[in-house]
Amino acid sequence: MSKELDEFDRLLHQRQKEAITAQIIWAKVKSVDWDKKLMIVEGLVDGLEYFDVSLGLSSFYRKPKVGTKCRLGILENKSSASFLIDADEFEEGIFTSGDSVFTIKESGFIIKQGNESLKDIIDDMIDELNKILVIQGNTIDVAAMLAIKLRLSTVLTA
Repeated sequence: MSKELDEFDRLLHQRQKEAITAQIIWAKVKSVDWDKKLMIVEGLVDGLEYFDVSLGLSSFYRKPKVGTKCRLGILENKSSASFLIDADEFEEGIFTSGDSVFTIKESGFIIKQGNESLKDIIDDMIDELNKILVIQGNTIDVAAMLAIKLRLSTVLTA
């Protein structure tokens, strides 16, 4: 009889665990530790502080602006297992896939593959094009190429 009760108790606990679903709450960002990819928020409904809220799940991280409203997911009703779902505003976002990294900042975008940056490659190409000397005919317009390089710097950042 004892074995049956133990099995019943185990199955009952398993059933209770399966019934627990993830919670979603609204909160306000109080502080962000971008290096650790964590933040502290305050629940909008209950006023409770949530510490060590993850800013992402390894392939996508966002740095929300302090004071902005955000949505959190809380796994198994454990506030220690909370993560950012979305935010009204963010300062920076990082997408990673293998060696490819795409960073969105308020100042522009960074696109990298391994140690290579798209901006550095294009800058190097423009610098090399500016070295072209044409003996007969029209030469490259160095001023126009430098203007293009400056325009590119407003979109792609290093």
